[in-house]
Amino acid sequence: MDSVQFAFALDRYDITVHQPHPPGYFLYVMLGRVLNYFIRDANTVFVCISILFGGFAVVAVFYLGKELYNEKAGLVAAAIALTSPNLWFHGEVALTYIVEAFFSTFVAYCCWRILQGDRKYVWISVVALGIAGGIRQNTMVFLLPLWFFSVKAVPKGSILASLLLLAVVCLFWFVPMVRMTGGWDAYRDAFRELWLFNTGNVSVFEKGWATFRIFSASLGKFTIYGVGTGIFCLCIAVYSLVRNHRLKTLDVQKSLFFALWILPAALFYLLIFIHPANPGYVLIFLPGLFILTARSIEYLGSELRPFLGKNIPAVIAAIIIVSNAAFFLFSRGPVSYHEIRTHDRDLSIILTNIKIFDPQKTAIFVEPYIFYGYRQIMYYLPDYRVYQVDVRVAPSGEVRKTFWGMLRTTVLTDEIILPKSIDTFVMPLISTDRDKIAGINGIHRNDLLPSHVSVASGNISLISRIYPELRIRYRNDGV
Repeated sequence: MDSVQFAFALDRYDITVHQPHPPGYFLYVMLGRVLNYFIRDANTVFVCISILFGGFAVVAVFYLGKELYNEKAGLVAAAIALTSPNLWFHGEVALTYIVEAFFSTFVAYCCWRILQGDRKYVWISVVALGIAGGIRQNTMVFLLPLWFFSVKAVPKGSILASLLLLAVVCLFWFVPMVRMTGGWDAYRDAFRELWLFNTGNVSVFEKGWATFRIFSASLGKFTIYGVGTGIFCLCIAVYSLVRNHRLKTLDVQKSLFFALWILPAALFYLLIFIHPANPGYVLIFLPGLFILTARSIEYLGSELRPFLGKNIPAVIAAIIIVSNAAFFLFSRGPVSYHEIRTHDRDLSIILTNIKIFDPQKTAIFVEPYIFYGYRQIMYYLPDYRVYQVDVRVAPSGEVRKTFWGMLRTTVLTDEIILPKSIDTFVMPLISTDRDKIAGINGIHRNDLLPSHVSVASGNISLISRIYPELRIRYRNDGV
């Protein structure tokens, strides 16, 4: 769904109707607009951006690995990044996470050079931080602890001046973003709406152990999707260091460097919010784990060399690289080539089955799905009236408004107003939601094979039986 909202933002940037969703991703959308002048296809525009920054991210991992350790470690880390299922997947879809992976690695590279005494990177790093914040606002926040650590030996005057430069860079994108949204009040209200009904009030501190289990499982799973079989090397290396009492031999500065790079984002996703269906979140710290994995391979190779020979590091690296590539290319996992092709196929099947209904007489109601949601249908079938069914009440008592649209124009409304000409509803359903229409006479369900999605349809009056909480009324002018 986020990908489609970026596509809508190419024509009309308005955070209040989630084009795109808050907090805004301003520079990402504007870069898309530049490319859209030449490509003229929204999905291709953003996929091209992902491919480009996926390549940049791999190169950045190589140079940072080389700076931290040696050229061999950099090459191995880059090869692991290149074949990482999570990184590879996000290098081929229209989302911001792969761009975040590049900027995270580049800022980390700048920070390490600052720690080595190269002061010109103070200025380069804050410009990169400001640009990263214009693409994904959280990137800058999560990387600031690492930046402050890196400038601890820099004169205070230079730190203050660089922070001023960071503020100026941020203002260059923040001011136009707010103005295009309709002003500060509109931007604040849009951000508040997202927090109330999506990302807020779900933290471990508010929801307790059940939420911690979901967040920790998601974070661990997404990390494994990224590092792949290299996770075994990481774990074995850590176990060996602990068992042999060698933790004190680690470079303290490098240990703090990686901790401050990885932990801020990881702790936020562990304790505050992570979507259990979105593996892209962890791309901000995955490059650090790629480099640590490469170093772990070197360490294990040195430990095993007396027993197994000189080429063990190369064998271990080859196994990780080949197995990770095989997972992406041949598995049916959520970050795989199969997942991309299946989603495109299923979406095409859904759209084809909806198009048999007359758009002048049909209203489409869609659950808040992120993969086959109201946004995809709005974008590809603009002649239909499409409503997102997401009736929720925030802890404050506020009821969420309904997102709906037609002719690629999105509207927020307190109630659903249908013209008298509408006599049919259509409802895409994933398999787990088919029970919503069970036992209601007059509803036809078409199960779309081999997809796990169905399309239900019937007289418009039946929608109130399926969703009694919806407020629907008709208008006589037929508009």
